Amino acid sequence: MCTIALLYRVHLEFPLVVAANRDEFYQRPASRPQLLSSYPHSIGGLDLREQGTWMGANERGLTVGLTNQRTHASPDLSLQSRGRLVRRLLGARSVDEIRSLLLKINPAQYNPFNLFFGDAACLFVAYARHDKKPISLQKLEPGVYALCNDRIGSPEFPKADRVRRRAIEIVSQPWSRLKESLVDILSDHDLPPIEAVPEPPVNSIFTRSQLHRLQAVCIHGEHYGTCSATLIALSKSGVAHYLFADGPPCQTPFTEVTEMLL
Repeated sequence: MCTIALLYRVHLEFPLVVAANRDEFYQRPASRPQLLSSYPHSIGGLDLREQGTWMGANERGLTVGLTNQRTHASPDLSLQSRGRLVRRLLGARSVDEIRSLLLKINPAQYNPFNLFFGDAACLFVAYARHDKKPISLQKLEPGVYALCNDRIGSPEFPKADRVRRRAIEIVSQPWSRLKESLVDILSDHDLPPIEAVPEPPVNSIFTRSQLHRLQAVCIHGEHYGTCSATLIALSKSGVAHYLFADGPPCQTPFTEVTEMLL
């Protein structure tokens, strides 16, 4: 998952609204949301290669979402699956339990990642880096945030600021309009000036031109792009809405899958 918008305690009806695009290589197989655990019930899309997930929610009103931390080298395929970690966290019964689980993890066992977790009352972002132990946890104050493949507020991802600014403009909309506005944000193909994208280091596997093309919120590349999208709205009593588009949101309808948590 490469772009996640978080509307936390700024919407009148839902204390937490999540809108996210999953960007991945097209050849990596994945399924629509399905049951990931039974006690508690949790659902999320399934990565069919590693049997993990990039985002989901459970019947206790918890939600967790992951973005890979961009590095300028290829990932180490010998390390543990980040998606399986998300699946494990979705089996938790409280935010405190997720915090405890994360603090016991050695970040060096995973390729670097960024992760949000929370419910209607509390929201955290976690950053896992090989040179930092334990995992860094940050409690978020009420506001609008955009998490891409780096820390919140990173200058490496100008699209995050664009997503955040657009989301701030729509937070007062009722859900019926808000969900359509969020789909429009997730469908954004605009690119910033290439000068807004920092030059990669000399040893990077990416060129500046490649990094520039990845600054679209909805990506359509030859081998890599936006493969699916998710909208989640949490009320004080749990998951009010969970919608999923099994393809790029610019051309794929969203369907409600909330009943899978009942």
